This record gives sequence, structure tokens and C-alpha cells, in this order.
Amino acid sequence: MEKIETFELDRWSEPDEQNRVKHIGMADAKETFEKLEAHLKEKGMLPDEYFLYDVDMRTKARELPDFDFALCVPNFGGSEGVYLDISLIYRDEDGVQISLPFATGKTLKEDADAFFWMSRIAAECSLMLNGRGRTYEKHDVELVLKPEEMEYYAKLLQNRAPEGVGAEDEGMEP
Repeated sequence: MEKIETFELDRWSEPDEQNRVKHIGMADAKETFEKLEAHLKEKGMLPDEYFLYDVDMRTKARELPDFDFALCVPNFGGSEGVYLDISLIYRDEDGVQISLPFATGKTLKEDADAFFWMSRIAAECSLMLNGRGRTYEKHDVELVLKPEEMEYYAKLLQNRAPEGVGAEDEGMEP
């Protein structure tokens, strides 16, 4: 079992006399992007073409909006590759829902495997941004392989087996 610590994005006041705290704002947007980028890099999940910060700081506050959720969507692009678009969904003072582009990732690959890989990256980003500082437990799940993948790994393992239990014993070519 692995424990996953999500990003703490809310800023809170010091406790008052009654031990109450107040929400005083959100984390810095650029720092949050850099933290997410470093997290993906550490996990070997950074998209291979690019991962870019999308918030235009000339028109937006440096602080993240107090968002309802981060929407992380992989999609086939208009040109080549698979894209990952991350938007922060929040409400303005009038209750109108607003979508703030936060980050974009891209891979040049265009097949279903690339789409599934970008979907996995999207899930990781969603967990980190939407977890709001919670810790989650991740339990090992059963490995599922396609038949050709099973055959490949079986051969690989047989070639690493102790002497007398190798591929030759099974009638396979190493």
C-alpha cells in the first residue's frame, strides 16, 4: 500500500482564541504548476512533447482561484498528437461558472496507447489538484496484460531464471 499526498492549495489563518481558522486564499498559480510539473517528472509521467503553464498572469491574479474542481481532459488534437488540457472551474461573484485554462500537455504519438497514457497523466493531475491536501491510500491492483505482453514477459523471466529452469527447458528460444 502506498500513501499519496495531494497538493495543499488552500491557505488558512492561524487559529484564533477559539481555535478557529479562516480560509484566507489559495496557493500561487505558477508555483502550483511548477509543483505539478516536478511531480509528473518524478513519476516519469511528463508528456514527451511539452507541458506548459497556460495562465495569463497579465489578466489573472497570481493566486489560484478558489476553484470547485480541476478538469483534466485528454483529447486528440487538431494537428498531430494527443493533448492534455487542464482547466480550473470556479464561480465568479455572481455565481457564473468560469473555466480558467491552467496547463497543457502534449505527446506527438497519435494512437490509442498514447491516449490511454495521457488519460493516466490526467488522472494523476486531477488527483493532485482536486485532493486539496488530503492523503489517499493506493492499493496494489492486479496487473492485466495483453497476450503478446504476457508472452514477452514470460520469455524475459525465463531467460533470467536460475540455471536448469531457463527457456531451453521449456522448448522456447531465448
